[in-house]
This record gives sequence, C-alpha cells and structure tokens, in this order.
Amino acid sequence: MEKIIIGVSSSIAAYKTYELTRLFVKDGYDIHIVLTENALNLVSPLTFETLSGNPVYTQSFARERREMGHISLKENASLLLVAPATANIIGKFAGGIADDLLSTVFLSVACPVLIAPAMNPGMYSHPAVQENIAKLKKWGAAFVDPSSGVVACGDEGQGRLAEIEDIFKAAKDAVKK
Repeated sequence: MEKIIIGVSSSIAAYKTYELTRLFVKDGYDIHIVLTENALNLVSPLTFETLSGNPVYTQSFARERREMGHISLKENASLLLVAPATANIIGKFAGGIADDLLSTVFLSVACPVLIAPAMNPGMYSHPAVQENIAKLKKWGAAFVDPSSGVVACGDEGQGRLAEIEDIFKAAKDAVKK
C-alpha cells in the first residue's frame, strides 16, 4: 500500500482536501494528514482522522506520541502532497524554513513532492511567490497549477485550487514514477 502524506495549509480551500482524502482511501492508499496550525481554524482533525483511518499530525512534538513527527512521517512515504498550499508555506519551503511540522516534513522527505497552490490571485501572481515556485520546481517539486475564477474574497484570476480530480490524477502519476 502506497503511503501519501497530505499537507494542508490555511487556504479557505482546505475543506476540499476532505474529498481528496476520501478518493485516495477509496483507491487503497495509506493517507497521513499534516495540518498547519492555521489550517486548524478551517478544517477538523477529527474529520481527517475519520476519513483516513490514521491520526492527524499538527505539531512537531506531540506529547501523546513518543516519536518526532517529521521523522516518523517520512518513513516509507511515496509522496508528499501539499493541497492547498498557501503563499506562506510555499515561501517556507523555498526558504528552507522549518518552523512547523509541515515545513519540517518537507525538508526531511526523500520522496517526490507535489504542490497544489491556492491563494488570492494577487498573491499568486506576486513576483516573490512566482520566484519561490520556480525555485521549488528547480529543486524537483512538481505543481498542479491553480485554476482561474472568482476566489473566496471576491477577486478574480488565477489562484483557485485546481480541481480535486486533477490533483488526484497528478498525485497518482507522481507515485507511479
């Protein structure tokens, strides 16, 4: 059974990752969820635990577990999928900043990394974000580009999380490589 780590950052699109998790589990994947602290304001660990059948990780050092999350999570991982990925988490990855569990996991994995950005169109098109994406691509990370449309704040442009089916297909393809 292929192990996929799904990182969820604090985009309003985070709720869409519930469906993504369901699709992977239905297809026989072993799914492990990592939520950023801010994602906890938007989605529930309990829902992800119920859908994945695995504990959800939110902290690097959890008292209820005796392992270090970033070390145990990476073992036997076939893919790190970050969906949705905010400008903040993309910037942390590109800057080598490891100040939360998801950014630490990113730096520790040896498996392929697939990132699905979701953010305000102005943020997505900002040169800093585009430079960070280019840097991560140069390092070997793959991206599922966001789609265009109206986002939660009412702005319109490229920044909406890609369709869940497109992310699912890209992730399955990445695991096969």
